[in-house]
Amino acid sequence: MAKRVILVHPYRPTMAPIIEAFARLWPQAQVLNLLDESLYADVGADGVLADDVFERIAALLRHACASRADGVIFTGATFSPAVEAARAHLELPVLKADEAMCAEIAASAGRVAILCTAKRALPVIRAGVAAAAKGGPTPQIEDICVEGAKDALVAGDKERHDRLIAEAMEGLDDYAMLALCQITMAPARELLSPERAARVLVSPDASVKMMRRLLS
Repeated sequence: MAKRVILVHPYRPTMAPIIEAFARLWPQAQVLNLLDESLYADVGADGVLADDVFERIAALLRHACASRADGVIFTGATFSPAVEAARAHLELPVLKADEAMCAEIAASAGRVAILCTAKRALPVIRAGVAAAAKGGPTPQIEDICVEGAKDALVAGDKERHDRLIAEAMEGLDDYAMLALCQITMAPARELLSPERAARVLVSPDASVKMMRRLLS
């Protein structure tokens, strides 16, 4: 029987990249989507999550469990602290948006450039890498925020969003890995040369692979 994976989205543009990753990497999975756009609407510019947001995310994850999910992936990195708090009370695998990607970054032997389009995601990613390292050494990391890309996506200009991200990766030849740390950034990899794309880590692919391992 196919494994049922429910994707919980706080942002509509995260849906297509991770659905595509499942189709490419684990087509046998039954992938279902749950969208609540009110979550990002109620998060301040500093990314601090109010107590009621923690409870709302816990309710969404409980709903996914009640919907017979075998596993759940929450696709908004900003909400990782709330997802981590809620999943402690659940019995099925629940992945944070950045979790699998952070594990791969932590295991990297060389320098890593992590690229985001929202600055508030950067400390979340760094904390995730440190957690994945479990007290051990972490690779040398450089943060890069791609200015203007988020605004372009909000304005509906996905082409400009992807182009700005691809341009930000030009010249980053001294890094063993380039990590696109938000799910919405993944399609920008398609604009790169095969040589550069081979060094790019995208969170949808990492999440699908980890969930498949957990449920196999």
